[in-house]
Amino acid sequence: MLNLLDLPRQALMDLRSRISHLPLVSQLQRRHSPNSLTLSSPAPQDLMLADSQRVETWRRAVERYVRPNQVVVDVEAGTGLRTFLAAHQHPRKLYAVDDSRLLDTAQWVARRNGLEHIDFVREPSRHFQPAEKADVLLHELLGDALFDAGLVPRMLDLRSRVLKPGGRILPNRFEVFVEPVQLREEACVPFIWTQQLPHVDFRCLQSLREAMSPSYFTRLVRSYEVDHLLCEPEVAFSFDLETMRADGLPSRVRVRRPVEEDGRVDGFCLFYKVAFDSELDFTVSPLRERNASAMTLLRVEPREFSRYETLEFELELPNPADPRTWRWQFT
Repeated sequence: MLNLLDLPRQALMDLRSRISHLPLVSQLQRRHSPNSLTLSSPAPQDLMLADSQRVETWRRAVERYVRPNQVVVDVEAGTGLRTFLAAHQHPRKLYAVDDSRLLDTAQWVARRNGLEHIDFVREPSRHFQPAEKADVLLHELLGDALFDAGLVPRMLDLRSRVLKPGGRILPNRFEVFVEPVQLREEACVPFIWTQQLPHVDFRCLQSLREAMSPSYFTRLVRSYEVDHLLCEPEVAFSFDLETMRADGLPSRVRVRRPVEEDGRVDGFCLFYKVAFDSELDFTVSPLRERNASAMTLLRVEPREFSRYETLEFELELPNPADPRTWRWQFT
């Protein structure tokens, strides 16, 4: 018979979590272990934590803006890095809010690092309401297309409900780029109607492209898949979560610029710069070494351009906060 005492502690906790939904077990947990912790199949965010520039920027920002007399809320706390950085500043009240299993991981790590006085709250951020409003909101609601994790509506909701007037959102400033890129040959994925396949011709599908799901015309790329940018990057638009209105994002973005480096346009890469103030920032860009983040590529029919030619692109954003509604034209 298997001896549970021989199991590593984490494996035992994982086993407990797998049976915790059973009625009898749940009752016993509530009756005898009101403060028990469940750690089940944690999936830490390795790529983000391995980004040393990003982590160091967060450390400096938290040390600069979190103070002992403050109430601090970490939204979607995940593995807990932001919470732990804030805990070392000894705020008066510190909340780690998350409705995923990663909250168990963060709590488990906190205990083993001797980080106390953290309130771990398991609920969606849209339902969270602290006893008193926060001085600082920490977050990284950054999707692959920046907005697809609900960055703007979720943070503006928290700003109005949870943050004190004049409170800080970290990070709050964003610069968005939409740039033409040539991919490395091994990273190119042509549209189905351009592929030469045995015994079948998919060119007929090109007439149906307007009815296809918008997701077909986007894909995720990594920095190492991008060969080069054809133009000098320019900010397409910017916003500040502390001051913007709900309708503060543009409905249309136009790009008209001279080509700086010969190449083939395989798509337009959406990337961004994240800033805490005028000194502290990090970028999610194909130009940055060791950028672990995926970026969204808006796919187009490949076209060759020579230096000094003019490139034009228009992006329509009926609902800027929902990339599934976006449409673009490349002329």
